Amino acid sequence: MTASSKRISVFVRGLLATSGLLATAGPALAQDQAEETGGLSDIVVTAQKRSQSAQDVGITMSVVTGDALVRQNVQEVAEVARAIPNVQINYGLGQNAFNIRGIGVNEFASNLDSPVAMHVDEVYLSKNFMSNLLLFDVDRVEALKGPQGTLFGRNTTGGSMNFYTRKPTDTLSVGGTVNYDSYETIRGEGYLSGPLSDTVSARVSGMYVDQSQGFYKNVTTGRDEGYEKKFALRGQIQWKGADTSLLVSATYGKDHSNLPPYYTPGVFTPESVAAGAPVFCSAYLNGTVTGGSAGCVRGDGHYPGSSNPYISHGNLTHQAHSKGYGVTARLEHDLGWATLTSISSYQYYLRDSAEDSDGDPGPSIETYYRNKIGQFTQEVRIASKNNDIWNYVVGAFYEHDKFKNNDYLTIAGGAAPGLWSPFGQKLDAVALFFHNEIKVAPTVSLIAGVRYSSEKLHLTGGTYAGTGVSSGEDQHPTTVLGPLSLASLAENGGRRHDENVSFKMGVQWKPQINSDFVDNLMIYGNVSTGFRSGAFNAEYASPQSALTSLKPETLTAYEAGFKTELGGRRVQLNGAMFRYDFRDGFINVDSAASPVPITINAANIKTYGVELDTRILVTTGLELTGSAGWLDSSIRSDISAGGQSLKDNRPVNSPRWTASGGVFYTHPITDGLKLDLSLNANYRSSQYMEAVNAPSNLEPGYWVVDGRVGIAEIDSRWTISAWVKNLTKSQYRIYVNDLPAFGWVLNVYGPPRVFGAAVGFKM
Repeated sequence: MTASSKRISVFVRGLLATSGLLATAGPALAQDQAEETGGLSDIVVTAQKRSQSAQDVGITMSVVTGDALVRQNVQEVAEVARAIPNVQINYGLGQNAFNIRGIGVNEFASNLDSPVAMHVDEVYLSKNFMSNLLLFDVDRVEALKGPQGTLFGRNTTGGSMNFYTRKPTDTLSVGGTVNYDSYETIRGEGYLSGPLSDTVSARVSGMYVDQSQGFYKNVTTGRDEGYEKKFALRGQIQWKGADTSLLVSATYGKDHSNLPPYYTPGVFTPESVAAGAPVFCSAYLNGTVTGGSAGCVRGDGHYPGSSNPYISHGNLTHQAHSKGYGVTARLEHDLGWATLTSISSYQYYLRDSAEDSDGDPGPSIETYYRNKIGQFTQEVRIASKNNDIWNYVVGAFYEHDKFKNNDYLTIAGGAAPGLWSPFGQKLDAVALFFHNEIKVAPTVSLIAGVRYSSEKLHLTGGTYAGTGVSSGEDQHPTTVLGPLSLASLAENGGRRHDENVSFKMGVQWKPQINSDFVDNLMIYGNVSTGFRSGAFNAEYASPQSALTSLKPETLTAYEAGFKTELGGRRVQLNGAMFRYDFRDGFINVDSAASPVPITINAANIKTYGVELDTRILVTTGLELTGSAGWLDSSIRSDISAGGQSLKDNRPVNSPRWTASGGVFYTHPITDGLKLDLSLNANYRSSQYMEAVNAPSNLEPGYWVVDGRVGIAEIDSRWTISAWVKNLTKSQYRIYVNDLPAFGWVLNVYGPPRVFGAAVGFKM
């Protein structure tokens, strides 16, 4: 028996012995849920803090159910965006940052919060690196587009990605899946749920990933790179009284994955580097440069010499040693006329990783990241109970963050002075919000909401020059040479206090239509404003002038759309058009005085867009889905980076076109068995990966096609399936850091084609 097969056998025996605690439920198609009505099933969401059909919510949103995640074989947070128009993932050094309609972050500094908020069971996660261990036992994902400040407490300028997990059940249920793929990956997920008494129920769920073969081959070390090794557990216990319920959940997980390496082609001609006067090579200037371009070398004169982006040459692998845990208590009390909800949460995450920052075979530039966040949040709100005339939500939100940074950029293995950024950041944020929906006529409702925010930020520490590298987990200089920048010299003495009042106004019209084809129609329009609090550019800030204080971003959004159900509720067709005015956005620019890009407060961006989304139930068992988005976004500020003007450039990760489509088919093949087939594809047109819209960071358009075929028991109690990701072997970049001053381009590529098989059950 091979080593990998032994590992499979041990894992499966353990899975069965623990009744599926390391697995997840098999799929149930939307068509199955809709057979009784003969139409598409409703998807119930809580985007407005109360349960509603997604078709009754007058905002642009995309919803991906847990069953749809299984059908599309979505296994990572970064893959969620595939099925959602005008939503991207900005990947950066182990941080997954969502980008909605061209609004997102592309900074590698981990102390900055994202303008696209992320919530798990309504708990706000302030830092992007906190998302790596959350995607398991998920009920649904709601992507809310545009400012959501009148319903959420913090930083919802560009939108909100809301993840909802499955809850304890009143009946005993257990389920699981085990996946194995062509890169020797064992992936298990699952749950055990049921009652403990007449009033108490519980749920335990978890996920485990062990990938033995990485997607990338390092020819310097002889090792694989880009593999996953992580696990996470979630326990929930719920008590339900006559008028009150309490849900307490706890999570814990570790991530020891090896992250994707950099593919680092050179940008200079060999002759010019030898002469000491570097000149850009033609392949770099026209955007076709690869590691195998013989006429292009790096600034250090090295020539890795590989045209295959899945071959790496660094001397240090990008290894993670991260962990996180959290506890949340959700209390609900029925007041009779409304529902009182309190959500208290503490979340901790340690990001600890090391990388070869230039992809060079020798000890040139390596970086050690160590970021800790301890976050407490408290939300209290009162919400009406789906009144026919007036629905409202009034609430308060508080957050206290304590963030610690200890990143160290080394040069020549610590022999030359490097940059060490030990700084701390504390945040106290308070928000009051009020949202109303009033029916002024049988078919017309008016929307109005307001939020007041007060946020205090305190930064201490700075950047130092240092040599040597300490041993152990917390790498830092063995010799500190002196400070390069200190927060005590920053604007306002390292302190910020930002206040903002944002609002939303809208109208919803549901005309009464006497038609055999149109079942339901809603037309809506909204004007809303958003706010992202100020921050400090402190990561590797050198010299002192690079430690900048950033005032808040603001956004005004104008949106109109429609939602329809047609043909006996067999067709859903939704659409929207929008305009964004985004001011004072954070943007990365090169600076002649700084060795790394700095974040400044200068980007004014105007965005126009259109989106369409459809579901079609062709016949019982056959469903088609499709979405498309068009985005026209440009920087209007007269700013420059690296001597080049950014005015009229497209923002980072903002393709003009996005599209996705899926075919999902289930059909009985015997009295007890059925066939499940799915094929889904998503498309991104060409996009720039840096604000300097140079050919070297222009990523051409590409398709990613996934498929799945399976056989299941007729009631889906067990399933056996085979699947493929990236069927057409598309090669595409998910991250670019163009560094011509150093003489190379840092690229990270998405995974290659992967085949796999899965076995699932539920009881």
